[in-house]
Amino acid sequence: MKSNTVPPSFAALRPRFVPYWLLWLALAGTTAAMIYSSFIVPVIPDLACLSTIGLDGLALVITVVVMPRNFVVGFLGSLLPFVISWRVAAIHGSVPGMACSTATFIIYLLLYADCMARDWTAHGIDGWNNHLQWQTAILRIYFGFDMVGHFAEKLFAGIHSFHHMEHVFVGFGFPPDGQAVIIGGLCELSVAIGVGMGFMTRLAGIGGAAYYLIANHYGRHFGDGFTWNNAPVGGWEYPMLMIVAFASFSIAGAGKFSIDGWLIDRGLLPGFLLPLCVSAPPDHAPRDI
Repeated sequence: MKSNTVPPSFAALRPRFVPYWLLWLALAGTTAAMIYSSFIVPVIPDLACLSTIGLDGLALVITVVVMPRNFVVGFLGSLLPFVISWRVAAIHGSVPGMACSTATFIIYLLLYADCMARDWTAHGIDGWNNHLQWQTAILRIYFGFDMVGHFAEKLFAGIHSFHHMEHVFVGFGFPPDGQAVIIGGLCELSVAIGVGMGFMTRLAGIGGAAYYLIANHYGRHFGDGFTWNNAPVGGWEYPMLMIVAFASFSIAGAGKFSIDGWLIDRGLLPGFLLPLCVSAPPDHAPRDI
């Protein structure tokens, strides 16, 4: 039968020195700051209140329940809702929310760095080409979660923000019914989950590249030349950067600091889905005893 022992490549994927309770306290403080900015000094309006409070609360629950059992899943699963809430707070100018979120994010960085250092100590640079693995993870998480800045204002920032995006999309030639805003936001959210969290990463990389190719067309960036700050809407430099970045993650997949890596190591991913995650069978399979 299958062993419950964590495979060797995941043995060091947890921090050594930075305690989890620091993040728990920070997320609790961030949630309180969002409550303050929603109801006591209300600068976060309507549905955005539910977004900020609910997402930070969700991140807190994940860090308390999931992170001690599996650091990778807990880290990535809590980081995305936290970053969405942070972005919504910034959109509405919540100074307490932004300040607490900044402090919380520093703790996320410390946990990640501690985990990385522990893994280097345990495995060195061989086997998984460890240094490259961690460099790729940093780039993947950044580019994936870069989408938060785009879909948060469409889906989570409240009614006024949604109507503003409706008006923007009308300028792109879409009808004024808001459906394009919702579809665009859901596509961007999917890329954030797929690339940023590393779930079905190769598929998400292709999808992200295709999305930015379409966005480049509707945004009329190609006609403005290459440089991104060219008038009136900016050239195709930034869309091409995102297309290349997302397409690159469709080559080999996410690596071990990902949802894909955890699912594969635990034998939880059906074989027919493996090509959507990695370009070749993993170096090791779950061990049987």
